[in-house]
Amino acid sequence: MTLPLTELTAELASLSEFLALLECEISRADNGASVAVLVLSLRRSDRINALMLPSHAQEARQLFSRRMQPILRDKDKFVFVSEDECWFILPRLASEALAILAVHRLLNELAKPFKVASQTIFFSPSIGIACAPMHGQSAVSLLRAADIAQKNAWRDNHQFVLSRALEEHGALPENLLTVLEEVLDANRLEMRYQPKVALRERKIVSVEALVRWPFDHALKVETTMLIDTAERYGLIELLTMRVLNQVLAQYVAWKNDGLDILVWVNLSARLLSHEQLPQVLARALAIWGVPASSIGLEITESALIHDIEHTTSLLFELKAMGFHLSIDDFGTGYSSLAYLRRFPIDELKIDRMFIHGMTESIQDEQIVQSIIGLAHNFGLPVVAEGVEEERTLKALEQLGCDQIQGYLFARPMPGDQLIAWCRDFHQAQGST
Repeated sequence: MTLPLTELTAELASLSEFLALLECEISRADNGASVAVLVLSLRRSDRINALMLPSHAQEARQLFSRRMQPILRDKDKFVFVSEDECWFILPRLASEALAILAVHRLLNELAKPFKVASQTIFFSPSIGIACAPMHGQSAVSLLRAADIAQKNAWRDNHQFVLSRALEEHGALPENLLTVLEEVLDANRLEMRYQPKVALRERKIVSVEALVRWPFDHALKVETTMLIDTAERYGLIELLTMRVLNQVLAQYVAWKNDGLDILVWVNLSARLLSHEQLPQVLARALAIWGVPASSIGLEITESALIHDIEHTTSLLFELKAMGFHLSIDDFGTGYSSLAYLRRFPIDELKIDRMFIHGMTESIQDEQIVQSIIGLAHNFGLPVVAEGVEEERTLKALEQLGCDQIQGYLFARPMPGDQLIAWCRDFHQAQGST
């Protein structure tokens, strides 16, 4: 008989249980004993398995949990916060070195591929480490520090990174929520726009709107932290409306100056569950006199599969209104072909993690090639994001990628710079 996961391993049943336990352990931490938090991003090789069944990810998770059992102490706990990310608590450590030792043991275990049904799953993990009280003195601040370290590890192609001290990395204050509310109330968020380039024609076909924290604000907040905080505290709808109104105003200004271009806006998973989302979007369009056909909505793959029936109905309603629809970060979630076939999608965007590694990793190149072939079989164009090098561009051209987005051609820029940039780009490429 198969025992429940909670009886087999140190896996906690819920995120709330994890946070409560972490707060408790932090309260016990002092200079003689600390508690470490690990944020682990698995980056599994089977994300785009075309034949993946709903049970596939669960089997992989159960195997992961069993693998963790012998390398963790009884007091160590972890929780999955998504299918591809989990958080660990390692309490009562005598030094940071013991946390690093635990990470090495974890990485050694993840270096061994998993066998699930007929699939062999490989991992390319990145881990962020933070210890209390050195790197944070609350559950939120400690997780923030570990999350930043994990993102730095992924960015710099390291397997793990230890967080810096509070005074070194400028840890975010406990009143971030209050500061965010003030910024939203004052409508101070800034927008940047990054072009998408059609490879064959070397022509700008659209731009993505990217929100940024106010440049001149005394506090510096990364975009990921901005979005995470807004979602966690129920401010994502207000944030999105602030963004959308700025985008629509900018679109009107561009059109008055002779530039009529499709603009993509990101929608969060939480917004997809909002029953009045189509009506809210329609009101904003009406105020600015912008047709829905001029706006694209980017939705992350993982956000699509929480409530398939509701999501499918919502996407068809948005499509009927005239919006363009894109699956963002494709390859990082677990949607199956059956789901993909049901959604009225206009394009797929390949996550940058695969693009960055495709010229050095055969596995990443095969993933990119598979996504391009999959999309083309469905009659969908493919956008590769995060293109920074000429060799990556050439590799994508050889694989038949349709569009690219990245620093190689353009960094995100203020709206008032886009018209001149497009003109100069098209002149340099010999396109019109």
